[in-house]
Amino acid sequence: MHIQKIYTVLLLLAVLAGGLWCAGCVSPEFPGSVSSQKIGGGGAATDYAYAPSEPYHTPVPGVSSGAWAGDDQKIIKTARVDLEVQDVPATGDALKAIATANEGYVGSLSLQRYSGDRLSGSLTMRVPTSAFDQALASIAALGTLKSQSIQAEDVTEEYVDLHAQRNALANQLAQYQRIMEKAENVSEIMEVQVQIERVQVEIDRIDGRLKYLTSRVDYATITVSFREPEPVGSGEGPSITKVINDAIAGFVSVTAALFVLIVSLIPLIILALIAYGLYRWWKGRKNRGAGVAPPQEKKPE
Repeated sequence: MHIQKIYTVLLLLAVLAGGLWCAGCVSPEFPGSVSSQKIGGGGAATDYAYAPSEPYHTPVPGVSSGAWAGDDQKIIKTARVDLEVQDVPATGDALKAIATANEGYVGSLSLQRYSGDRLSGSLTMRVPTSAFDQALASIAALGTLKSQSIQAEDVTEEYVDLHAQRNALANQLAQYQRIMEKAENVSEIMEVQVQIERVQVEIDRIDGRLKYLTSRVDYATITVSFREPEPVGSGEGPSITKVINDAIAGFVSVTAALFVLIVSLIPLIILALIAYGLYRWWKGRKNRGAGVAPPQEKKPE
């Protein structure tokens, strides 16, 4: 019995020593590490430590690289102009020439016919913001200006917020890439890859929004509606068919109005009849109570 206890104590000591030795051999610290990130895998979590680096910036196509300084406002300018012109097709050509002269382009152009032979058109152009006022002045000179509206939308706050989000995600992506270089097994690599793809999708989404805002800020949008003036007098003489159609339409309108009036008065007529019947009943009862015989009609001789 005493020998068995000695064997048990020795076995426990051996297990304890082996555990301490294994603990000292797993995942040694990288020298000079400041922060670390754990990636869980199929087995025990592995701790990858890395030193902080400088902010990581990747260029955005169509957007100035690096962090935005934020010293200028980002304004989206749009305008709508309504013109009355003598020649709609010629005005469309002149508007296209104005867009080209101001280093812009025409986004859409449509012409349509209405009210007989009258023409109207609609054109949307994009011009550099620096040429916005000049283009508006040239457009107004093409005809009689009926209306004009200008809007300026300040997107500076959104611009700053998107740049801050992108820089944070770019730093995070660089850290995941350094972790990927130190991964040792397939499960760790796959999990880091999932995180890299997630961050990259967010960066691509922000890049797309920044490109859209930059395009809207750099190029103002002007929508022009133009139409021919209404002719003084009408060249069309009176038409028998038109007169008959107008008469039929008037008759139908009057009939419909009378029908609506009669239907609306029916409840009032019913109430009036009920009130008259009650009055006759009350008057007859009053006469009977006073002993007055109701007047009798005289028979003809």
